[in-house]
Amino acid sequence: MENNARQIVLIGGGYASIWAYRSIRDELLTELTAGRIKIRVICPEDFHFFHGWTAESLCGIINDENRMSPLAQIFKHAEIIKGKASHIDTGSRIVYVNLNDGDNRAVPYDELLLGMGSSDNTNIEGLAEYAYQIKSHNAFLRTKLRIRFLLNEVAGMEAASSETLRFVVAGSGFTGVEIAGNLAEMLQLARKQYPGLNKINTSIILVNSRKEILPGLSSGMKRMRSYAEKILRKYGIEIINETKITRVTNQGAYLSDGSFIESRMVISTVGQSRIQLSGTGKMKRDIENRILTNNFLQAIDHENIWVAGDAANVNHPVSGNACPSNALWAIKQGEYAGRNIARSVLSKPLKPFAYKGLGQCASLGIGKGIGELYGIQCTGWTAWITRWFFFQYFMPLKKLAWFEIGDWLQLLFTRSRKGFQLIAGDNRENCSEGQFRALGTNQFIYLN
Repeated sequence: MENNARQIVLIGGGYASIWAYRSIRDELLTELTAGRIKIRVICPEDFHFFHGWTAESLCGIINDENRMSPLAQIFKHAEIIKGKASHIDTGSRIVYVNLNDGDNRAVPYDELLLGMGSSDNTNIEGLAEYAYQIKSHNAFLRTKLRIRFLLNEVAGMEAASSETLRFVVAGSGFTGVEIAGNLAEMLQLARKQYPGLNKINTSIILVNSRKEILPGLSSGMKRMRSYAEKILRKYGIEIINETKITRVTNQGAYLSDGSFIESRMVISTVGQSRIQLSGTGKMKRDIENRILTNNFLQAIDHENIWVAGDAANVNHPVSGNACPSNALWAIKQGEYAGRNIARSVLSKPLKPFAYKGLGQCASLGIGKGIGELYGIQCTGWTAWITRWFFFQYFMPLKKLAWFEIGDWLQLLFTRSRKGFQLIAGDNRENCSEGQFRALGTNQFIYLN
């Protein structure tokens, strides 16, 4: 039966593929169970990482495993091929895959979704070698480990020190301001418990290449921007506007104005690099290397190849401009693409992408949120709570969301950040970063 089945292939295990799969499953469940449709998902990972809680996980509120949804549970009616797509033969309709076990596989398709997303931008000199990033899970873990190591090191200082522990955050979009704000809040809490942190200076510098922070906000969203600036400055965060980082070293960052910021940690949120698969080079793209689509989410001149998420340039149904590259738009594009794939299989008319947007939001710490819902701005607890419920709704696995809610309850009732711990007592002394990584979790104490 499989030889005669219609082959649907989804590349990537992110938001676009998950919601495309759900639409296909809902529309074609009878065909799936009868074996007339076969869905395959190509992804090297075992989990989907929910990026909405990145800052909260980085700063220890949420355990990392509680934002990791197993792909096997998400794609129950699909075959998961663990590997990376290496080449697409659009003429023969075959995706070639480098499997995780070192083998290779040719995967035929009748309908193909390109939902492979993007990777961290590494165009700045020294960024890949010396900066810390959060887009991939390995990069995220490296960043979280580095923060823990630095705090552990200074928390163990017994004598007064004139040293400054400085963090530089590059990029002032939603991700940059969220990380800066949540990191500052965590440092404030840590100072209350660990005397060593009070013996040194700590600072956070936000480097912004634009005139104002949060460049993704329209000019009319002054309330949100003003609130964010007020909170960041209240934390003591220094904001450097209209300046770019030009080079990163193991000692800090060089700026476009010729100055140098000494820092033991540069965290980069300076944008995305689109993944261009071999065989897609002739597809029409925009200046950001996103594949151009028509109103049905099909790649231009490729009626059986669909694109959604960070990899796609999809026109907004009202403004005609490219839709933003973030999780919510990837979700909605995946949903529409999946529905149109199903309609194509059933020989039904396709439906144009009609999602107009919901809003945007960010957290700068507990109770300190900014948000916009259908053009209405809100700040403080109202925005923070709205964001919290919004993210709960879009968690891919609801049973995992209950564990993540448990982390919030842990914070509420015990004031301990379960996912961020420092090394206890004597184990702290003379601990190298490599040894720090190797220590077991039973040797940690909570940040209260």
